[in-house]
Amino acid sequence: MSDLAVTAIGIWRRKFTRTLLLAGLVASLAAVAGCGGDDETEATTPTTAATETAPAQTDRAETVRERTNQERTETEPPAETSPESMPGGAGDEEPARTLALLTGKAGRITPRLVRVPPFISVTIELRSADGATYSLRFGDTTVAAGERLSAMSRTIDGLRPGSSIVGRPQGAGNPVRIEATAEPGP
Repeated sequence: MSDLAVTAIGIWRRKFTRTLLLAGLVASLAAVAGCGGDDETEATTPTTAATETAPAQTDRAETVRERTNQERTETEPPAETSPESMPGGAGDEEPARTLALLTGKAGRITPRLVRVPPFISVTIELRSADGATYSLRFGDTTVAAGERLSAMSRTIDGLRPGSSIVGRPQGAGNPVRIEATAEPGP
């Protein structure tokens, strides 16, 4: 290498070192300026009052202390409430559900097979498209629609992966199978 290249590298290193040193100095000054804690008037008022020693000023210092204590009790923040008790806070969520929409028409209930994600509760909704009465019984849960009720829904617990539940017709219709074989998501 030539002397010119070595000199250029040396100058660059010095400039980099100076820049790095200057940046470190500015950062440390900013950190020191930021330190010091909160300056609260409550903490300084009693200290100032305690340093006054003249007998005439002692009465005034006690009055200042009493006023400060009264202000503290008047301006105390309200009691903290937990997120559970706030609107929209924890616990106000609705559990995840999936919909199994069944339609009764011309004596048949469709679809015959509904795939749902496992472990997510299922809302089974049965609608009567032609006004006839349709009813399905899933274990101890019955869903019926027709005549005066054009639709009815019930929610059942989520199913284990690969398991299924069969709705048996109570009158017109066909069996409907709900399987926990679908992937969760949109």
